[in-house]
Amino acid sequence: MGLALLGGAAGAAADSDVIVDDPPVLATAAVRDGTPVDGIPSGPMVADGYHIHAHLNVFVNGVGVWVPAGVGVTRPIVLDPLRHDPVVKAAKGYYWLHTHDESGVIHAEAPEKHAFTLGQFFDVWGQPLSRHQVGPAKGDVTVLVDGVKFPDDPRQVPITPHAVIQLNVGKDVAFLPYDFPAPF
Repeated sequence: MGLALLGGAAGAAADSDVIVDDPPVLATAAVRDGTPVDGIPSGPMVADGYHIHAHLNVFVNGVGVWVPAGVGVTRPIVLDPLRHDPVVKAAKGYYWLHTHDESGVIHAEAPEKHAFTLGQFFDVWGQPLSRHQVGPAKGDVTVLVDGVKFPDDPRQVPITPHAVIQLNVGKDVAFLPYDFPAPF
């Protein structure tokens, strides 16, 4: 996944040039000031303690959309200048639930083991989540966790080590597994 430059020849900018995410970002990350959200604080990166990763896939009417970089990251942020896609290298603060890039990997980091939910992640993101809405996308929502249909409220999906969570809004899409890179 990357950015596509539309219109104009390579190396030459034109007024009609438009940079478009491919696929699009579902919704940008809320700009947070460090105030706790759902009891989840913001502060320096947690060096020791509880540190897990889960993955979130989102499809809207059959089309994959990105979870943005910088969810749960307070400004100012430092992006990796060597990457063409946005990757957060440093920030003023991180909520215990956050993203560094657009891969869909949710980082859950706290001083000790904590039971996080997808609803908390969406609240930190500043986006709604229900049986009929995922961010700005509205329609019936099907939830799959590790390939198994989750019958309850999507806000209650637990964020557990290496869970692969998929939200289908509208049209159902077959479960898409995710291979966590080392050392995740």
